[in-house]
Amino acid sequence: MMLTLAYTMHRGKVCRQQQDCILIDGTIHQAPVLPITALSLAGDEVLLAVADGVAASGGDRRIAPQQASRIVLEELLKSVREHRDWLQDGFVANRHVRHVQARLAECLANHRKTYGAASTLAVAHVRGQHSAILNVGDSRVYQVNQEGRWRRLSKDHTVLQGMIDRGETSPDTEYASMYGALAHVLCADPEESDFAIHRMLVTLEPGDTLVLCSDGIHDEIGEAMMWELFDPLLDVAAQTKVWRDAVWRHGAGDNLSLVAVTVEL
Repeated sequence: MMLTLAYTMHRGKVCRQQQDCILIDGTIHQAPVLPITALSLAGDEVLLAVADGVAASGGDRRIAPQQASRIVLEELLKSVREHRDWLQDGFVANRHVRHVQARLAECLANHRKTYGAASTLAVAHVRGQHSAILNVGDSRVYQVNQEGRWRRLSKDHTVLQGMIDRGETSPDTEYASMYGALAHVLCADPEESDFAIHRMLVTLEPGDTLVLCSDGIHDEIGEAMMWELFDPLLDVAAQTKVWRDAVWRHGAGDNLSLVAVTVEL
């Protein structure tokens, strides 16, 4: 199967540090500015991920969040490579993510400046015509077909989403931004191991595109605009530019990371 990928990241107009990190088929990127990069992959398996260091976490917030997101992806890649026996249905499993959390705590929890450093995680593990989607936090994964029909595959782990899940409010009700606070993350604290993981398996059809992004994309321009700006006639690099440019026009107030991968016809 042939996959065409495009990816980019930027620290945004406001943030000094790049607290996002992305994983592209064995290579980890964490740069203040990463221009749109496109490549084609022919193979049976690819692992893609976005991690977003939580800005308000860790003792020294100038260093802790970006360390957390990078360690999360380093340990994820290592875990999947070294623990193939943990695979579920042939794909990355919750056990891998639990292991990543434990390693994050081992690396950072014993240091005052990094104790409590936290990160979100969104993963797409593609094998053949199927993919496992996992996420913790509010970094997202979407699937869109060549007719432009979208669906969100990930699940936000926020205070508001928890209220919706419990039937305490409607998805259409507007709440103050504080309700968007993260309820579950990967955290450099050995006592914080009881976090939620969302996982699902999806089938990929020729022409389908998976989109992984940090909240610097979907929060800045909104999910509806992301979908509205999708043009099935564009290649993934051009489409990625459309989204990145829209985020920039709307202020780019946060780090932004975006990965798009299309299953070729």
